[in-house]
Amino acid sequence: MDRIRLIASDMDATLLDEYSQLPPKFTETIRALAGQGILFAAASGRPLYTLETMFPDLLEEIILIGDNGGAARWKGKDLFVSEMPAEGWRQLARSTKQAGDVGLLCGLQAAYAEKQDEKYDKVFKNFYTRVEYVDDLTAVEAAADKFTVYLPNDDSQKAFDRIYGAFHTGNGGAFSVAVAGRNWVDVMNPGVHKGAALAKVGALLGIPADSMMAFGDTYNDAEMLTTAKYGFLMENGSGPLRAQVPFLAPSHREYGVMQVLKQVLRQNGEVSPEDFVKAHGDVTI
Repeated sequence: MDRIRLIASDMDATLLDEYSQLPPKFTETIRALAGQGILFAAASGRPLYTLETMFPDLLEEIILIGDNGGAARWKGKDLFVSEMPAEGWRQLARSTKQAGDVGLLCGLQAAYAEKQDEKYDKVFKNFYTRVEYVDDLTAVEAAADKFTVYLPNDDSQKAFDRIYGAFHTGNGGAFSVAVAGRNWVDVMNPGVHKGAALAKVGALLGIPADSMMAFGDTYNDAEMLTTAKYGFLMENGSGPLRAQVPFLAPSHREYGVMQVLKQVLRQNGEVSPEDFVKAHGDVTI
């Protein structure tokens, strides 16, 4: 048996339902987990300032991991921040504009986009509650921990394969690059991803991987789902990830994360691999 002490979850298409809403009785569940000595971390592509607006009543309980692992905060204090070099994200901004795509600089205090892309403001504001529009993105002077590319035609994987994958360290580039759903490609410093952030939080709090549980739905969650011993891909998640991730949770439309959290509560945080649905047939833990 393993004692769960830290549970991390992605937001969109994972914890949030199809209307981008938190599940019913979420606050009560998080406080019940805390009562059993189990911490919860919201691990998102959203920035910290947006996550703070999503959990106004739980800022003392929830660890916030923002910008795909670029920064983390707990009880109002930054645990760590990975600031990108300015020339690096400026190069990305130039490449994005040349490709005809939409670039968004994810600053620590606000997000920045060019005025010509203000037509996507409603989409941006769903993730970045503070957006400033500028004439030239490369002229911005701000600390940032992520650069993201918005693909309004739902072709983020094609964009990654065609252009942005070349920036990834695995392909000889200088950044960590991940497809973050159908519309987004996220770029961070090398080695920055949700899995590394979860490992850092665990190290700071003295929590080993055997005591971690994580939930996600797509490629920017992959490292997190393999960092935690109990990594769950959502039923609605990216199919190819099933071969990499140990466990499967019900769809976000069925509040699958909450179903597993309630099971953890019923078992007082004591779990074993046999308690959960395997994502594929040859899981050995």
